[in-house]
Amino acid sequence: MVTKELPPPRKAIGIDQLIAIADRAEATLAQLRDDLLEPWPRKMAPMLTASRVAKLCKIERTQIQYLCTRGNKKGEYPTGTLTGNGRNREFTLAEAQQFIRIAAPYKRRPEGALGLAMAIGNFKGGVGKTTSAVAIAQGLTLHGHKVLLIDLDPQASSTTLMGYVPTPEVTEEMTVMPLVYEEQPDLNYAILPSYWDNLDFIPACPALFGADFYLPNRQSKDPNYQFWQVLERAMGPIREKYDVIVIDTPPSLAYLATSCFMSSDGLIVPLPPETLDYASSASFFRQFADLLKALADDRDVQKEFAFISIFLSKVKPRVDATDVVRSWIQQTYPELLGRAEIQDSDVVKNAAAEFKTIYDVQALGQYSRAIDSFDAMVDEIEGHIQGAWAAQLLKEKEKANVE
Repeated sequence: MVTKELPPPRKAIGIDQLIAIADRAEATLAQLRDDLLEPWPRKMAPMLTASRVAKLCKIERTQIQYLCTRGNKKGEYPTGTLTGNGRNREFTLAEAQQFIRIAAPYKRRPEGALGLAMAIGNFKGGVGKTTSAVAIAQGLTLHGHKVLLIDLDPQASSTTLMGYVPTPEVTEEMTVMPLVYEEQPDLNYAILPSYWDNLDFIPACPALFGADFYLPNRQSKDPNYQFWQVLERAMGPIREKYDVIVIDTPPSLAYLATSCFMSSDGLIVPLPPETLDYASSASFFRQFADLLKALADDRDVQKEFAFISIFLSKVKPRVDATDVVRSWIQQTYPELLGRAEIQDSDVVKNAAAEFKTIYDVQALGQYSRAIDSFDAMVDEIEGHIQGAWAAQLLKEKEKANVE
């Protein structure tokens, strides 16, 4: 009988070894980020072609040329820079945003309306939540809006895409945690400018895990405490300053995520047309509904969303299983499902591998179906935002008439 020798036992891994591994991983990540994004600033906003600006304004490219020359008698339109022997025109991101605000004034926040907060949520990982959150934030600036992106996910992927390594570059004091601990009255202390014009952000780091220990402990000690109001109480000054607040939520319905949803006017749910993701979405909506019902019954808390939209994400074309699950989703969520679908694209994957977003690579001429699908999603969300502002102003008018 032949006996097989056992391999030698591997060396046990203790706390010191885990700390060394974590230190090495952070150092490697920081070096990779610096190598890929040099020179400082680590990330730079792209240039936009005249064709791209025309598409965002929903006008013909020839009109861009006209508005930059003969139609620019008042000098209100930025003229960009001529390239290619004077035949092509490029705009900085700031110039493009200014052009869009002037050419499409109907997209501006109406006078008297407050900024809207929308949460990007799904408690299953790998559904494209962070990719969608950052793309929506950047895309809405291309509609002329001033946007704040808040990263509430302890994994801090949005923070990484904005050019920061969560640890050690982002400390707890730079996140929402001082607000959670009641050390700050609002979120102004944490707002950072980003490399992307008209997009500010609040970063995240693993310290955010502490919120889901602190909040229930605080609630248990004080029955009158309302953990679900933590973020809403801080939103007042932010809603005046920004047109839209986009929140990348943790993949859960724990205390911090609940506070986020309760402070949001809208909810965007990325959902891949895969069986397990579809099943998870049913659990998400059941737990979410039960949570809101419990708050309503126990604390008389009322909550309405101006809009909830599901967008199919990571869609694999020409796959039979995709079509089957898509039909299930259409049948289950007919009033919520958006028309736009985010394709499972190498453009998105390659951009993320270089710490870039889908809109970072638009200047490279990669106007693929992937970018078109993100544009379509942002267009739909823009419609929801305008409808929410209209409803907000109507409610204020009705309230004034009653008084």
